[in-house]
Amino acid sequence: MTIPKKTDNSSLTSRRLAAFAVKTVVETRQPLEQVLAGQPDYRALEPRDRAFVRLIAATTFRRMGQIEAALKPFIRQKPPKLVYAALQTAAAQIIYLGTPAHAAVGETVAMLKSRGSSRGFAGLANAVLRRIVEQGANLAGGQPPKINVPGWIRGDWERSYGRQAGRKLAAELVKEPKLDLTVKSDAAGWADKLDGQPMGAQTVRLDKIGDVTALEGFEAGEWWAQDLAASLPVQLLGDVKGQNILDICAAPGGKTMQLAAKGANVTALDKSEGRLKRVAENLARTNLNAEIICADALEWSPEQAQFDTVLLDAPCSATGTFRRHPDVLYNRTPKDLANLVRLQDKLLVKTADLVKPGGTLLYCTCSLQSDEAAPRIEAFLQKMPEFRLIPILSVPGLELPEAAFSGGFLRTIPYFNGDEGGMDGFFVARLMRNK
Repeated sequence: MTIPKKTDNSSLTSRRLAAFAVKTVVETRQPLEQVLAGQPDYRALEPRDRAFVRLIAATTFRRMGQIEAALKPFIRQKPPKLVYAALQTAAAQIIYLGTPAHAAVGETVAMLKSRGSSRGFAGLANAVLRRIVEQGANLAGGQPPKINVPGWIRGDWERSYGRQAGRKLAAELVKEPKLDLTVKSDAAGWADKLDGQPMGAQTVRLDKIGDVTALEGFEAGEWWAQDLAASLPVQLLGDVKGQNILDICAAPGGKTMQLAAKGANVTALDKSEGRLKRVAENLARTNLNAEIICADALEWSPEQAQFDTVLLDAPCSATGTFRRHPDVLYNRTPKDLANLVRLQDKLLVKTADLVKPGGTLLYCTCSLQSDEAAPRIEAFLQKMPEFRLIPILSVPGLELPEAAFSGGFLRTIPYFNGDEGGMDGFFVARLMRNK
């Protein structure tokens, strides 16, 4: 699905693309980045304009509930989806991004007038957005941040972590995350070079994201962007030099690069040819090596029968990544979650056969949903008694609350180390196959 091309300026194009992206994510449940990448007009924009488009769309998802609360008093009947998305994205600019009112209102109205299907709603948009200029901040501010999290997700969080934790998670949603880089070596040295902060064993944290390709060390392949929490599973494996390791669902390749940098013989498996292309590009830039295989893990039979370690970064709802990808809260449904849980169970059983006796199976998900965590491991251990849980009691070089290691698993929550910028939500279980 592609937006009809228009001969408008970059500002109108940016606002049109942002509204289209919000509408499409909600309607089709595609990730925001995928929707934007599929638009030729977006790819044709200057980097600064592309960043503006993404900022508008991401802010709309971060503040979706509060924005809808601000719009509701002024809309008796919801207009067509693209028009409503234009109102949402304009409200995000007015209330949260500090965009001058004349620009946010005037260019949104002009954008709607430029399309025949939305021209008739330009007057409505003008009237509603002028009210948002006057009252929007008060109406949105009168709602708690938790209203920005869909009810079915918020309910699961509150049941799993408690109501106070649910409020703290919602507060993390409205914050812009910092930039985490995983370095091959010398985190302290790279922190000095990049004016960042070393975090854990391999991470350097920078205050602002910006253009990562312009940072020192990018061209030389000394580091790659990867959230602190996403780097922890590999660190839990310790010394893997010389081990044969299978990284299942490997794209975009952060864990593959970590393993290769530690001297492991890595096989990176993923069923998406397009995503594996990105893995290959990342490996080339960082001067690291791995065998790349495009296949469905459920159907794949390797030439090498078994591996020392199998890392299963299972397909999941990805709700733990909401700090960087707030759209994940709006492109998932309870049915999607149920389907993912079934897939996770199948993948665990399939990958068990690929672990040699005495070898390690590391299971992780970037999800905060309870069904994608401990219950999957408990069900697996009932089916596969030849495996046992190896409790995780600490993480190298990183202080985490005691609650992070409950049950022998590792569970990171976005507000952990909140004073230093937090981290994604991750669940990790470490299993060993009996000799």
